[in-house]
Parts: sequence; structure tokens; C-alpha cells
Amino acid sequence: MPFSLSVDVLDRMINFEISDNSWYRGLEIQGFDDPLHGSGIVVFFERTADRKIDVYYQPGLKLDRARYGIGGGLGEWVETDFEVARLSVTDTGVDAEVRFVDVADRPIEIRIADRTRRPRRWAAFLAPGGVAIADPQSMPLWWMSRFDLLRRTRMTPVIRIAGEDAAPGRLPAEWLLRRRLIKVASNIFIVELNASGHDPMVTPNLVTGDGAVEMISAVAGDHVASLRFDPPLPHAPEDVPLGGTWELSIGRERVIAGIWSMARRHSEVAIAFDVTQGWRPKGLPLLMEVVIRVVPVFRKWPTTYRWRGSVSVGDTPASTGRWERIGDERGESYRAATKSEMS
Repeated sequence: MPFSLSVDVLDRMINFEISDNSWYRGLEIQGFDDPLHGSGIVVFFERTADRKIDVYYQPGLKLDRARYGIGGGLGEWVETDFEVARLSVTDTGVDAEVRFVDVADRPIEIRIADRTRRPRRWAAFLAPGGVAIADPQSMPLWWMSRFDLLRRTRMTPVIRIAGEDAAPGRLPAEWLLRRRLIKVASNIFIVELNASGHDPMVTPNLVTGDGAVEMISAVAGDHVASLRFDPPLPHAPEDVPLGGTWELSIGRERVIAGIWSMARRHSEVAIAFDVTQGWRPKGLPLLMEVVIRVVPVFRKWPTTYRWRGSVSVGDTPASTGRWERIGDERGESYRAATKSEMS
């Protein structure tokens, strides 16, 4: 079985693009609080010059570096004693503040707050994190079961880098929507499909009576991801092309889907695995509907991924495979629509 599936969890996060800054074009603050990772804060930046990701994390956290190699790959990896490191995400308030010095001795100061009297209306959301990856080592799916955009209030965000003020990216018609393009989420599932070089956390396969594989799944705590094949993946006969469909679900939500095909010649089975259906959101608040229609990359980015591999079925079975990106969508349409490009 050449397919693998894993699930990781993230307690909370806040994320935004940065406009007109010489050093950084994006920032995310993550908060962990679980037995696997420990408790603490992680801050990572996407560099403007080469799009590498610099990661700063509190002592004691147990993190997988491979999960941060998005965009142009991993840059700096620094255990950091923050002067201030706080991220609180609740139904009635978001409060984030970090202060520290980066590896180039630039002081970093971030302060963001949005407090509400009424409970926030959360929505489930698939983050477009995989759109910027040039050489994907997996199919990454960041499923945010509780997602929202911060309101546009009198509390202006502070984003200060080396003493210079920077601004977050902006929503189209932000003044009308009364929201900022500052994304906040909690209860996040991080699902990786067919990760290179990882030992997959896969539960026993659901196998039919003739040995074909109908489903594989992965579990982290109460979180379950499942990959189903229709028809089930069989043992490939010689010179008989086979194919079908597949779908990947997180909890009860079908997130992406596609087609599979395989063909055996002698002891080698070639397998193609294409994503043909992106995320199809349902029941989103009006604001979210507007955003994903104005910026369709939110829904369509998974369809730029495809996987090609092979399996040897002789005395020493082995499998190989890799993800490829098709088309030229790398998130630039999103950055242009949200005015987060360098001017």
C-alpha cells in the first residue's frame, strides 16, 4: 500500500500577510497545549527575499521541523526566550502579543486584540497553506474547525519590525465588510497525505473479502481523517488498467476528492493519483462566502496537486512516489487580491 495518512493537532493560531516590508511578507503565531507538543508559543515568518520560513519557538516545545517547510522551505530554526509571548483565542476575545529579537537583531513587536460582547460565530475552513509550496513533500490540509476573521475596530493592530510599522494584507472592500484580513482559528487538524520520509500514523486498513483496500484512516485524539477508494484498490492484474475515485474526509466533512488509476506491467504497478475536486464549502457566513468567491484560490488550490508513484510486487516489495504541482498558481493571485504584495 503506497498511500499514507497522518493527523496532527494545533490548539490555536493567528495568521496574516504583511504588506510593504523589506524583510517579511507573512507571519503566524501558533499556540500549543497538548501532551504531544507541550505548552507554548511558536512564531514563524515568511521572508520577502527568498520565501523561506524562519521559526522561533519557546523552550520545551516538541515540534516536527518538516511541518514548517512550506513556501520556499525552512530557514532559521531558533529556540527563543520571548520577552512577551501570549495568544488567547476564546468565543468572546482574541488577544495576541509577542516581543522578541530575530536572528538579525531586529526587534519584533506584535499586538493584536479583538474582544466581543457576543460569542463569535465560527466557521469550518480549509486554509490555502499548500498553495505556496513549490516542491511539496506531502498533500497538506490545514482544517480549521473554528475559523474567523478579526473585526475592524478602533484597536489598530501593531506590527513593528526593526522599529518600522508594517500593515497586514487587506480584504477587498474591507471598509464595507468591517473585517481585517487577520485570520484566527482554534481546534485545528493538520492532515498530511502521502508524506515523503514520514512513518504514517495509519490505523488498520479496511479491507474487503478479496483483499482490496477500501479505506485508510489516521487518528490523533478525537480527530479522525479517512481516505476512501471507490472501487476499493485491488491487487493489480497484469496488463489490465484499473481506475476509480477517491475522497478524503476530516471528521464528517468531505474536504477533497479525485481519481486514481493503476496499471501493472510485469512486477511494477504504476499508480496515478489526481486531485480533481477542491474544497466545496457549505453553510458559511455571508462574509466567508464573499471572500472565497472573490479569491477562488481558497477553493481550487488542491486541484494543482497530483501524485505519481509505483509499487514493486516481487519478492522484495517496495514503493516510491512524489507529489507534483500543475499549473502556475502559487498564491500570487491571492496576494494581489489582498494587496499584500510589495509595491
